[in-house]
Amino acid sequence: MAVNKTDPRVVKTRNSLRKALVYLMRREKLEDISVQKITETANITRGTFYLHYKDKHDFIESAMHEIINEFFSQVMVDSNDFRLAKGRTVQVFSLCKAFQCIGNDADIFDVLLNNEKNNFFYEQLYNRLDNEMTRFSEQIYGNQQLEVPLNLQIAFVDSAFLGLVSRWLADGMIYTPRYMTQSVARMLEQYSSDSASLVNFFDWEPAPSLKEM
Repeated sequence: MAVNKTDPRVVKTRNSLRKALVYLMRREKLEDISVQKITETANITRGTFYLHYKDKHDFIESAMHEIINEFFSQVMVDSNDFRLAKGRTVQVFSLCKAFQCIGNDADIFDVLLNNEKNNFFYEQLYNRLDNEMTRFSEQIYGNQQLEVPLNLQIAFVDSAFLGLVSRWLADGMIYTPRYMTQSVARMLEQYSSDSASLVNFFDWEPAPSLKEM
């Protein structure tokens, strides 16, 4: 029988399982986390678990993809600075929305990004950001010759952003999401002298001045 993913009961079950996974990941390696541990932590029967997922690996992959998809659905916005022919829009990454989303779910992102026992989520998030930046570059710059190869730009920007987020979370978010947005904006502006630069993939508007924080 097919599972209706929009059914409130299904949503509640999946959220409970996801929270249980994050809780367990803070304490154990992924390979040591069993279906039994997940269901007991979520207070859900094994039968219910297998109504939704084939096995543990299917569940973990689905849970990570859901978190990443939900995150990018909130932070990718239509750009007002780049427009394509025939009314097509270009999407950019909103720093303001990103830091706000991460701040709201800090417990989840902290364990997923800063747990040395598990790096699966970091790799998945890195790859998704890589794909979004590649799509942006192809839409805006096409075959334009870049001073620095695209793959190097992506590796640098991707690693720098995720590294900064990880450090922000590890330090207990001593700076507000608004402050982080404006600070990153200032740093990106220092690297945006090249007209064909991936820093244009990040949108930092609206962002208040540091004096307002």
